[in-house]
Amino acid sequence: MNTPTLRVLFVDDEERIVSLLKAIFRSQYEVFTANNGAEALDIISRTHIHVIVSDQRMPGMLGIDLLAKVRQVSPNTMRILLTGYSDLAAIVGSVNDGEVFRYINKPWDHAEIKTIVAQAAEIASRTANTPVVVPSEAVSLKSPQEASAAEILVIDDNDDVINSIKGMFQNVYGVHGARNIQQAIDVLQKHDISVIITDTHVSNEDTVHLLRILKTQYPLILAILLTDAHDSEMVIRLINQVQIFRYANKPIRRGALQLSVKAAVNQSALYKSNPTMLARHAVQPAVETPQTSSLKTSIMSGLRALRSRFAFMRD
Repeated sequence: MNTPTLRVLFVDDEERIVSLLKAIFRSQYEVFTANNGAEALDIISRTHIHVIVSDQRMPGMLGIDLLAKVRQVSPNTMRILLTGYSDLAAIVGSVNDGEVFRYINKPWDHAEIKTIVAQAAEIASRTANTPVVVPSEAVSLKSPQEASAAEILVIDDNDDVINSIKGMFQNVYGVHGARNIQQAIDVLQKHDISVIITDTHVSNEDTVHLLRILKTQYPLILAILLTDAHDSEMVIRLINQVQIFRYANKPIRRGALQLSVKAAVNQSALYKSNPTMLARHAVQPAVETPQTSSLKTSIMSGLRALRSRFAFMRD
């Protein structure tokens, strides 16, 4: 039986770029190209595209706006952002609006881009018949019982942040606070956490390592970054290695955070009902260092209680 042809769409306003990408990938995929967002959306309206790779800075429609539209009209399409600019607003938008699979810098490394597109295409093929629901940011949970069942973990060394979020979701979700990674592990052992809200550094500890380990081992737990840091390279790392669900700035914007948490809770519930969807959020392998290896051992030994809850994913 012939293997179905996988379709990849490259979007860039520079003709030489899309021509080069087509030459690189045409032996493996059915390749489509477009020079702007409108052309790309027209192609997607007529043809099922498995993977879209879009440049960010294009006239008429930015890449993040295109990927946000693709997420709505063709949610099964895997979305990758390709750009030569470390534009923090664009990168954050790619998380919050486009939910991109990977962020690739120009000039790209040939081996890297081929590996990423191949991974995205394989996932798209494997999940082609899996309905991908795009939850409304404003959707409410279906029942008080469902709401009370969801539990949130806030990791922050500022008690005001923890207490503010606890007050925000009083009588909606169970909210737990942790001032450092060890306290977070203790909470994760005892409670069925759906969403983690954390800064990048808490009590001088890098929480990104914790998030990456959780994403690889316990992917039903979604992460929302709440920070006053403005580091585009850090956000790229969080997209590629952690697949953070949302990015939010401090000080807390109450309405925006409420919508993000509601969406995360609903998305976690969708993943639990259909674990196949989790493949769409596989993370990029990270280079292990003695420090991260030691931390991983510590975290994994401290999270034994989680393994039984996630055993159904390994059956």
